[in-house]
Amino acid sequence: MTTLMNTPCTEEKKRIILDQETKMANRLALMVLEKPEPPFWASFIPMVFVFYAHKLKQYSSGLDEFAHNYLTLRRNALESAMAAKMADSVVNVDKLLENAGDMPPPAKPHYLRWITLLTAHYLLLLNSQGNCHATLVRSGYENKAAYQSFCACFIEAEQDFNLALLPGIEGEAQDLFEVVQKMNMGIASLTLHEAEMIFPPDTQALKSAS
Repeated sequence: MTTLMNTPCTEEKKRIILDQETKMANRLALMVLEKPEPPFWASFIPMVFVFYAHKLKQYSSGLDEFAHNYLTLRRNALESAMAAKMADSVVNVDKLLENAGDMPPPAKPHYLRWITLLTAHYLLLLNSQGNCHATLVRSGYENKAAYQSFCACFIEAEQDFNLALLPGIEGEAQDLFEVVQKMNMGIASLTLHEAEMIFPPDTQALKSAS
């Protein structure tokens, strides 16, 4: 009985997954967006200080906007995985593509590969046992190697998708490319670091011994 009471329901697991994605989005925003750094003398000149205060406010708003936009497709994917879980069916990735809005035609197959991996990952976690993101992942994936294999495929798919979107974005091509590259490097760094945190050496040894 105690085990059943401590097992999160599907809605709770959905919240756990979204909370983790939100944390990742906020961390990525800090890595991609450059914080304005006022010179040390700015505080002595009121108008200069006001200028940098305004820049900092814009930076803060930019972080929130970046995280919100980054999460949009993930929220949709999680909702679709949740619907598939409740209906005991497969995720309708074609519907997700339809709802994703306009994108360059060459980007569509990259999106489908990325969203298929993402929704499969979400569905796996929704069907796993655990009371936090780390325990859901450890329950869903056989071991660290299996999770790292998924991460490698997912990172590659997301990087390809992000780069395929570039032709449809207005702006200086080189500047956009550098931003996307910084974003891709940030995603890879955060994802691989997360895998190390979820499967520390002592956890692997304990799992092997059991």
